[in-house]
Amino acid sequence: MSNAGKYMMDFSNGVPAYSLFELNAAVRETLELTFPDAVWVTGEIAEARSNPKGHCYLELVEKRDNAIIAQIKANIWSYTYRSIAPRFEKATGERLRAGMQVLLSVNVTFHEVYGLSLNIRDIDPTYSLGEMARRKRETIERLKKEGLTDLNKSLPLPLVPQRIAVISSATAAGYGDFIKHLTNNPNGYRIYQELFQSTLQGQEAEASILASLAGIRKKIDRFDAAVIIRGGGSQLDLSCFDSYSLAAEVARFPIPVITGIGHERDDTVTDIVAHTKMKTPTAVAEFLLSGMRDFEQKVLVAQRRLTELAKALLRDEGHRLKILAQHISYLLAKRFHDEHKRLDAATHGLKQGTDTVINGNRNRLTLDRTRLGSGIRGSLQAEQSRLKHLEQAVRLLDPLNVLKRGYSITYHGNRAVKDAGDIAKGDVIITRLYNGSITSTVEEEDAQQGTDLFKGN
Repeated sequence: MSNAGKYMMDFSNGVPAYSLFELNAAVRETLELTFPDAVWVTGEIAEARSNPKGHCYLELVEKRDNAIIAQIKANIWSYTYRSIAPRFEKATGERLRAGMQVLLSVNVTFHEVYGLSLNIRDIDPTYSLGEMARRKRETIERLKKEGLTDLNKSLPLPLVPQRIAVISSATAAGYGDFIKHLTNNPNGYRIYQELFQSTLQGQEAEASILASLAGIRKKIDRFDAAVIIRGGGSQLDLSCFDSYSLAAEVARFPIPVITGIGHERDDTVTDIVAHTKMKTPTAVAEFLLSGMRDFEQKVLVAQRRLTELAKALLRDEGHRLKILAQHISYLLAKRFHDEHKRLDAATHGLKQGTDTVINGNRNRLTLDRTRLGSGIRGSLQAEQSRLKHLEQAVRLLDPLNVLKRGYSITYHGNRAVKDAGDIAKGDVIITRLYNGSITSTVEEEDAQQGTDLFKGN
């Protein structure tokens, strides 16, 4: 820091101070003196991206026990990148991407505005892939051996999934985009969705997402599918989605899982085992809506086809009915004509037969009427004689005539008493005479002698 002193200012109290620019300039000079030449540095690529001008920008990290202990930006300018990138890809079979552990030849640079960065001059293609990529590769191989990579994909996705469990953060921009796209669709479709709040980055992300999946399992009958969404982020931010525990749970999940993690460059292990992988939360919403549109279109096509078939059937049946009506009309007319002829013939025959029967029976009827008159007169005379005898017998048997001769009739209730055994002591009886009646109470009865003692009222 040989020239640093010229930037120092001495205030009245004797305390030296730097302006921010002076301090940054001093840092830059110190770095240039300390690292005058390129040095080799190892690190893991947490994020890699390029721009239309051909420059490549890397985010390098170093981890210890899965925790980041160092992080720095690095650049590969387009002229250098066009040279080393093909050579690296040819030697390793891989493009520069997040998760790789790389050995870089760099110049340490510091800019007063943009800060510290590494200017990459070369990459050693013989250096192994990064620890992150190796773990990811091993996780994928383990899932394949356990038969889990296609397990969730084998589940049938409903034609119209209408009940969705969403794993996301309520404050995430991706979740907001998802809900907005889902609810403001021009077709007016309605999809029920329930948010399971989760942390989607950092050390707590894996446990938080697993807890949300467990919460969905408890209500599994309420949902057609589960959705995991977030608003993108660096590869480092998405490292939780490469864990075996999370990927295995997604693979074994009892309903289809759809991912929309919001990254464009690489698939996470969770993406690989999920039923359906979409790049962004909005793409997930559009996927669900497109399924509903496709189903509606199929229904409309089927409706039109059914209408056309119904119209064609009605036309055919109308034509057949018309022909059948004409045929029935012809048959009915012919049948009426034939039956009319038969009826005329039957009427003529019936008239002739009736005349013959009437003429043949007229004489017999006259003879029978004469015989019947003689028989009736004889029968009437015999019946009149018998009725006179019966009238005399009835008069003799008339109860008044019997009572008139000194007899009486005793009644118990409405019944005539014929047997003293039918009467009990204390019964009230009525004795009917020719003139008047006597009411008595039975004090004693003697069925053997046929004699009763009465006490008159």
